[in-house]
Amino acid sequence: MENINYKNLNKMIEYIEENLTNEININELAKIVGISVNSLQRIFTFMTGITITEYIKKRRLSKAFEEIKNTDIKIVDVALKYQYNSTISFDRAFKKNFGVTPIECREKNISYKQFPIILFKNNDEYESIKYEIKYLEETEIYYYKTETNKKIDLLYKIRQLYNYLKEKGIHEKLKKEEQYAISTYNNGNHCYIVGSKTQYTSNKKTKIPSGKYVIFEVGTREQKDIVDLEKEIFSRWAKSTNLNINRDFTLEYYKDTNCYICLPIAN
Repeated sequence: MENINYKNLNKMIEYIEENLTNEININELAKIVGISVNSLQRIFTFMTGITITEYIKKRRLSKAFEEIKNTDIKIVDVALKYQYNSTISFDRAFKKNFGVTPIECREKNISYKQFPIILFKNNDEYESIKYEIKYLEETEIYYYKTETNKKIDLLYKIRQLYNYLKEKGIHEKLKKEEQYAISTYNNGNHCYIVGSKTQYTSNKKTKIPSGKYVIFEVGTREQKDIVDLEKEIFSRWAKSTNLNINRDFTLEYYKDTNCYICLPIAN
């Protein structure tokens, strides 16, 4: 395997993303990376497990999926926008990728499935990221809080907060019911609160705002798994979507043995 400039590979990915609605010439991609077309195709497949052509197709279909779910644009126009010459070929590719037709996607209540942008760092597998968009009602909770003006100190502060809650016997109570945690950033201040609808020793109350949220299922309540998924969301998914996400507000919703990461969609 010849030496690869990862910076140039990521420039190529940026170029692809900016031209998903245009024709993409692989010779132009090879020029961006600074290697031959054959070398680029071989290296890309080796590092990602898919061909460049397949990657471009998956990114176009992911964008099309979002537009079908979130706009009233005619499906035929979405197909043409993302370089499909006929609705037949678009329907076939869409069904193969998502398991539903474009019409079923628009009319049925199904989970979103996105193939996000690849960032070249190592040889990790690049899997789909599943998510839902739901309207959440306003919820009032009693909470405990920690904050700092240095992001680097935030995880340490959060661990201190949870240690306090464990010492007071509150953490075990929270784990037995629906638990909420909110991270916010405002005017240089990083804030983290955790709580539930039940009042224990805290009299502090706040309201989780109602609205549409993008919801990702973690699968566990482990802090490492939550942090790892958040990294994936903000490094890959957020750069792959047209949804207007409020990046300064993250809601974690805990139920039973699972955690859900919820990001509000800005108006």
